[in-house]
Amino acid sequence: MLLLAHIRESDHAEQSVQHHLEEVAALARRYGETINAGAHAELAGFLHDMGKLTVHFTHYLKNAVLENNVAKEKMDHSTAGAKYLYDSYYGQEPVQDMVIETVGMAILSHHSGLQNFVQPDLKPSDFVRRVTNGELPHYDEVVQHFESVDGNQTKVERLLNEAVQEFRSFLEKISRLDYPKVYLNLFQKLVFSCLIDADRTNTRCFEEGETVTENDSERVFKEGYRHLMGKVGAWQQDTRKLNQLRNLMSDNCDKVATDPSGIYTLTIPTGGGKTFASLRYALKHALENGMKRIIYVVPYTTILEQNAQAVRSIIQQPEAVLEHHANVIDDAQQDEGQDFYDSAEHKKMQLGRDNWDYPIIFTTMVQFLDAFYQKGTRKSRRMHRLTNSVIVFDEVQSVPFQHYALFNAAVNFLHSIGGSSIILCTATQPAVDRMTPPLNLAENAEIVPNLADVADAFKRVSVHSHVGPEGWPAERISEFAQGLLLNTNSILIILNTKTAVRKLYQLLSGQEAVRVIHLSTSMCPAHRKERLDQVKSSLGKEKVICVSTQLIEAGVDISFETVIRSLAGLDSIAQAAGRCNRNQEREVGDVHVIRAADENLSKLPEIRIGAEVTADYILADSKFKDHLLSPMALKTYFSYFQSQAKREIKVAPKGFDYPLFSLLDGSLAERQSRKTKSMGMYKTLENHFEAIDSPTTAVIVPYGEGEEIIARLNENTGDFSEFNRLLKSAQQYSVNLYQHELQALSSTGMIHPLFEAAIFCLNKQAYDPDYGVTLDGQAEQAPYQY
Repeated sequence: MLLLAHIRESDHAEQSVQHHLEEVAALARRYGETINAGAHAELAGFLHDMGKLTVHFTHYLKNAVLENNVAKEKMDHSTAGAKYLYDSYYGQEPVQDMVIETVGMAILSHHSGLQNFVQPDLKPSDFVRRVTNGELPHYDEVVQHFESVDGNQTKVERLLNEAVQEFRSFLEKISRLDYPKVYLNLFQKLVFSCLIDADRTNTRCFEEGETVTENDSERVFKEGYRHLMGKVGAWQQDTRKLNQLRNLMSDNCDKVATDPSGIYTLTIPTGGGKTFASLRYALKHALENGMKRIIYVVPYTTILEQNAQAVRSIIQQPEAVLEHHANVIDDAQQDEGQDFYDSAEHKKMQLGRDNWDYPIIFTTMVQFLDAFYQKGTRKSRRMHRLTNSVIVFDEVQSVPFQHYALFNAAVNFLHSIGGSSIILCTATQPAVDRMTPPLNLAENAEIVPNLADVADAFKRVSVHSHVGPEGWPAERISEFAQGLLLNTNSILIILNTKTAVRKLYQLLSGQEAVRVIHLSTSMCPAHRKERLDQVKSSLGKEKVICVSTQLIEAGVDISFETVIRSLAGLDSIAQAAGRCNRNQEREVGDVHVIRAADENLSKLPEIRIGAEVTADYILADSKFKDHLLSPMALKTYFSYFQSQAKREIKVAPKGFDYPLFSLLDGSLAERQSRKTKSMGMYKTLENHFEAIDSPTTAVIVPYGEGEEIIARLNENTGDFSEFNRLLKSAQQYSVNLYQHELQALSSTGMIHPLFEAAIFCLNKQAYDPDYGVTLDGQAEQAPYQY
């Protein structure tokens, strides 16, 4: 009897277990070779579905697909391959044992997310409990079928021996680095990532009748660099001082691109052309070193959309650029222990996910951290795509304070083990080399020489402080802005909370002869882009006031004559100043710093602490009076901010007594008894990790094309390609909602779930053309008219 791994739903074609194992192994090998872990990944792929080698599973599969009759029993096919390795080869040699633990953990976790080698509650570890299970159903039959295929045993032994040599090289490399146990834990997660992506990709290709294709990144980078240098030649003819300075920054990046791989800082003042300069480095460096991807990691989707479009325009290859805004699929419940055939809905969720297989990728800091530390299998697929890449962290100061240790560990790993080159790109560079663990910056890491001189050369604004002990209510801010309009034509007002922004917008929006525009994260990306385009088209033609949350302050290419910024960290004020007189349209622009009274910052500790440090140590210090945005002022600010944040921001997550970094560096595991050489506690780490304090859920909204996307998803088409296309498009029409917002809308019937509550869609009554998502369900239905 032919033992089956999959049956295609469309035409009932069959894929045998042996073919699936061989194909996944070959694909995983390709993924793992970039980090000298090809044998680890191939061995994991070759054994991962070994537990399907039973007559019972083939009958179960045929019933599920052909008869649409899914048995209620759970089919554990993930443990057998790990148990086979452990029973056959464990205990012979220490390094070989480490390989078996690394590969075995990837195998037994491939439908659940990584498990623990060490349990915090002193119970037997997940790994030991499962590989020593003497009553695993059908195990003897599985081994008999596997070993009956000529060459299977020989292949396992060959791959195991090769993996041992890979692991010896890995141990030698990390022996010269600080925190070696961190690198071991992340290496084990990376092998897991290679397996997950190979398994899901092979299954999807079988379902769609396709073959795996490789992106031609070298061609994309060559063509992109050629187009970019063509623009450089034209821009170098521009004799204006500001553009000459931007060209100088760009030239510096081109020179450094031939230097060895490393972790570098690119401290370009706001308006200095960071996107263009970093792209010039990335394209040239990727070509010089044969790298597969260029990845931009940004704090806000607003920057993501703008910068992705700028890069498409420069390289003239729009199909080569992926924007990954948010996770439309909410699968917190989807990964845990389920097989593809628990339901057709779940199968589509598992296979219909993007795995970052593009030459150039734009994503967010949340998605980057989730690829390393979020639980389940979905986001882990992407982790291996971050290796052998040029990674540009745009506005790196936006890393959440409580996660700096995890961020630094990930970045160090990607460079030292993953072979990636890193650019930390911002106008306000935090002291990442003085954190624990520090980032292993390259020698002479700063790409821009003479930072103080460069900052002076780019100075285009004058900062005026109106900060006193009492805050300004919305009415006073409105009056102040209207007074400024007598002598200026465009004002950007940035406040710290959506509630304060909405209140001020309502006060200002009734004015005649002034276009007032609202921006916040309650609006989907497509909606925000449309509003930003309206602002840009109005500047210089009519009087404009834009009232926004901080989403506009970092990296958005827009220029106002005047900016009003509610008190925040000095880095935020500097970023806001970058939206003022950006292209030196006038001699000096004006930035006014105020204290807004309508902001509740009790649940925004980083903003609160930043505001306090700015007021107490920068605005109050006379030596910074005329140099508030200087490198020295920023350095002083970050020093005080880090000291106060360490005292006031709890690094350990709620419900846990230890920093999550202690689960990586082995310090917590060393206190526990264990029966494995590995000390990983990844399941515990992932269960407690949230990239942001208040986790959110993406909801597709009925704005523009969002209505059609919702309608198509409601039809529940069985076409995988169509489903993938809809999910990618839906990112532009999604809003991330906090749990209390989701509950409020659900209680009034304003949200409806699809695909077993894996995707959520918003009703029309809850999406306002002015404000975006509105919790009262009373949104205006007529399009907003200017």
